[in-house]
Amino acid sequence: MPFQERYKSGNTPWEIHRADYNLINTVRNTPIGPCKALDIGCGTGNNVIWLAQQGFAATGIDSTELAISQARKKSKEAKIDCAFHVLDFLNDTIPDAPYDFAFDRGCFHHFQEYDTLSEFAQKIAKILKNDGLWLTLTGNADETRKGPGPPQLSARLIVNAAEPYFEILSLISNHFDTDQDVPAKNWVCLMRKR
Repeated sequence: MPFQERYKSGNTPWEIHRADYNLINTVRNTPIGPCKALDIGCGTGNNVIWLAQQGFAATGIDSTELAISQARKKSKEAKIDCAFHVLDFLNDTIPDAPYDFAFDRGCFHHFQEYDTLSEFAQKIAKILKNDGLWLTLTGNADETRKGPGPPQLSARLIVNAAEPYFEILSLISNHFDTDQDVPAKNWVCLMRKR
């Protein structure tokens, strides 16, 4: 089901109406100070709004108009200044680049082929400043699950696709922040642009 239809129907199990604790922990523990940040596949803007509340100049992009509309409404209600754009990350020009920090929660893992994953990593490197950081949260292929869940990548595939453009700072097995009873296993991967 296309994402626009999923947002219309409310079939959005990834929507938790708060920033993902994996992002919060990484920003606080690395630490990553306030800077110019981009959330790729930002959905309804929870992580962008949190970053802006921490002093980041935060921008969110998503290909789904309904999600971006909801993100703009949330940021207005929270009286938070951040930018949201409807666009296709791989095919459109990214406004206001370069950035210091890029984040995606479940966008990178939607591309299962090595060539597209490599293209995604290369595009992130192009829109980051020198030594810019990228944090990606992806489904973890080490998890055996019954039923639906996020797409999964192996650690090897993540590293092979990203390493030509990024130094891998950490690759940790964890879980997505969720309201579901059983959280899906993920990879929390922090990288620095080469």
